[in-house]
Amino acid sequence: MNTIHEIGLQNQQDFWAMLYMYVGRSILDVCGRRGEKAVRLAVREMAREKGKKLASSYREQGVKTNLETLFAGGNHCSDDPRVRMEVLRQDEDIRIWEIYTCPMASLWLDAGQAGLGNMYCEENQHGLVEGFTGGVGQLNLTKKLTCHRTNGCRADNYCRFSSYYRAANCGGEQCKASFTAPDEEYQPYVPEEPANGRETIREKCVQTVYYMTKAARDLFGEEGLCAVALGLKALAGSAAELVLHNEDATLSADRPAFLAANIPVSLDPAADPLWEDYSGYGARELFEINFLEPFKRALDLQ
Repeated sequence: MNTIHEIGLQNQQDFWAMLYMYVGRSILDVCGRRGEKAVRLAVREMAREKGKKLASSYREQGVKTNLETLFAGGNHCSDDPRVRMEVLRQDEDIRIWEIYTCPMASLWLDAGQAGLGNMYCEENQHGLVEGFTGGVGQLNLTKKLTCHRTNGCRADNYCRFSSYYRAANCGGEQCKASFTAPDEEYQPYVPEEPANGRETIREKCVQTVYYMTKAARDLFGEEGLCAVALGLKALAGSAAELVLHNEDATLSADRPAFLAANIPVSLDPAADPLWEDYSGYGARELFEINFLEPFKRALDLQ
C-alpha cells in the first residue's frame, strides 16, 4: 500500500501520461498516419536531450559515462512506486532489465491507446541511450506491456529492455571517458542525491508540450499546431475531472495545496523558470490558452 505522499507522485505521473496521450492522439487524429512521425520524433528528441545533458554533467564531475552510471540515478522509465522491475544484468557496457507493472502502460491500455504507448516505449529509452553515448549505444525493446497484437498471438505481459554500449565502437577519448581501463581501479558511481521524481515529472510535462509542438509545427505547419491545441483542450476537461475525483478520494479541502502536490504543471507558466528554455514555437501560449484557461474555469480558479 502506498503512502499519501506517494499518491501525490502517482497523480503527477498519471497527469503526464494523460498529457502525452491526449496530445499524441490528437496529432494522429488530425494528421493521420503521418502524425506518427511527429510523435516519435518528439519523444526521441526529448529523451536525447536528457541523455546529452546527463553525459555533460557527468563529464564535468569526472564521472564515467557508461550504462552503469547512466542508470545509477534512475532513468529506467519512471520513479513511480507502482513500477515493478528487475535488473537481469548490469555492467558498464550492458544493461538488461524487465518491467512487470507500469502505470503508464496501464493508463494507455485502459484508454485503448496501446499504439501510442508503443511509440513512447520504443523511442524514449532509445533516445536516452543515444544522447548519453553520442549515438554509439544501442537499445532493443523485445517485449512490451503495451503490445497490442491482433494476429492471434498472446500479448506480452512484461517489457524487456536490452542496452549495449561497446568500447570497441567508440573512439579513444570517448572510450577513456566512459569505461574503466584494465589498469584502473573500478569505482562504482553513487549519486550524491537521489533523483527528485516530482521535479523530473514537472520538467517532463513542459518538455512534452514543447517537443510535441515543435515536431507538429515542423512537419505539418498550422495543421500541426491545431492538433496540439485540440489535444490540450481535450486534456483540460479530463484533468479537471481527475482532480475532483482525487480530491474527494483523499478528503482534501484545500484546492490550491492539492493542485501543488498532485498536478505537475504551474498555473502561472510565465513565472515558471522551467518554461524559459521551452517557450519557442508558441508552446507556452498554446498550453496557457488551450489547457490552463479551461482547466482553471472547470475548477473555479478564475
